[in-house]
This record gives sequence, C-alpha cells and structure tokens, in this order.
Amino acid sequence: MSYLNPFTHIEALTILVIIFLLSIKFKFVDLEGLATSFIVGYLIYVFGGRLCFLALITFYLISVVFTKIRVRRVKELENKEDGVRGWRNVVANGLTVTVAAVASGLSTDQKIFFAAYLGALSSAFADTLATEIGLLHPRMPRLITSMKRVKPGTPGAVTHLGYLGGLIGMTTLTLISSTIDKRLSFYETAIIVYSSGLIGMTVDSILGATVQAKYRCRVCGKNTESSIHCGSTAVQIEGVKYINTHTVNLISTIIGAIIAITILNTLNIIK
Repeated sequence: MSYLNPFTHIEALTILVIIFLLSIKFKFVDLEGLATSFIVGYLIYVFGGRLCFLALITFYLISVVFTKIRVRRVKELENKEDGVRGWRNVVANGLTVTVAAVASGLSTDQKIFFAAYLGALSSAFADTLATEIGLLHPRMPRLITSMKRVKPGTPGAVTHLGYLGGLIGMTTLTLISSTIDKRLSFYETAIIVYSSGLIGMTVDSILGATVQAKYRCRVCGKNTESSIHCGSTAVQIEGVKYINTHTVNLISTIIGAIIAITILNTLNIIK
C-alpha cells in the first residue's frame, strides 16, 4: 500500500511542485486550475501509483502542447478559450480518473479500478486531442447529429482530423499503459482504451450537439458556450441551462469508465 509510505508522499509533492512551476512559467493552467491539478495529481500519485501518474502526466503534457499549437495557428475561434485551462476543466476531465485511482489504491481488486482509470482517461485524452487537432482542419466541420457544415468550435462539430487526433491519444495511452503496467495484458489494455476512448469522445460530441447549453452574446452577437460574454450575460438559444461543456466532459469520462469495467468483465467471462 504505497499511500502508507511517507516517501511516496514526499516524492509526489516534489514532482508536483516541479510540474506546478513549469505550468506557471508556460501558462498551461490558471492559478485555480493549478491548485485543482495539484490535488488531482497528488491523489493519483499516492493512491494510483507512479504508473497511473505517468499516464496522467502524459495526457496533461501532450494536451497542453497541442492546445498551444492550436492557439497559435487559429487566431480567432468564437467558442473556444485562449488555451489556459481552469479548475472546471481540471475537475471535468480529472474527477472520474481520480476516483478510480483512489479506489484502485484502496481496493483489493486493483485490476477492475485500473481498467476504469484507463477508460476515463482514454475518454478525456481522445476528446481533448480530437478537439485541439480537429480545430486545425482547413475545412468547415460537420455537426455529428446532422452532418451539416458548421463553424469551427461549435459544440458537437467533428472532423476526420479530429478523430485522427483522438486516435493519437488512444494509441499513446495504450502503448504507455501496456508497457509500464502489467495489471492488464496488451490485448486487454488496447480493447479497453480504444473502445472507451472512441465511445467517450463520440458521446461527448453527441451531448455537445444536443443537450449542451449554447448562448448568443448580447454585445457582439456571437454564439458561445459561455453564459457570460463581453462582460454581459448572454442569451441562451439552445440546450439545457445547467449542462455546459464541463458537464459533458465529466459525463463522457464516467461513460468511459463504465465501458472499461464492462469490457473487462466481459473478457473475464470469455476466458
């Protein structure tokens, strides 16, 4: 039980402080996001172990790099932020992952919760890269529910390049997880990561297109995901008021974890 070892806590704090300072220097996350990320990273390191943490930090670093690339390449996107992540983004993508990691550390059946961890992380990883890389697509994306052309950044918009980005995330996670952690075989890891990631990112797009709240700014007239725009309260034009992009992301990671557990149980039955 690594969480009972004081050296594990010291090691976690040391590594996280280094990442914390680098994140401040390169403006990956705002201060509230950093504080939340610190808690998420600490719990995952202490309870999930170094291997879970390595998968998490790989997701974090690759995601912020692609975000920075996207922000530099795409100067004006109506519905997207400036690339600096906040605490809501951290919670949306990290809550399910953290719960699974803590449960893995406390449970005698680490395999099932590690699968849930991979499923949730795969969903977040695939969706994040699909969004960031998909926004670099030279053509107008299509809305996943109707296949109509829509503006880049529209919730529920998809592109071939975006799905390729998701595939990059899933492949990266599969290779890292299967190489450094032997709780699951390569076969099990690959099926769990690819299935959870693909379903999770697709559900995210469907929810974004259907139930996620969309607004129109009273000042500039632009459509936005935020209820506040140009310093004024925006008018809701679609979706459910309390379902925003962060809610959709959280739901997708939960679904990713459930898919992973279901697949692992199915594979165990087949064996």
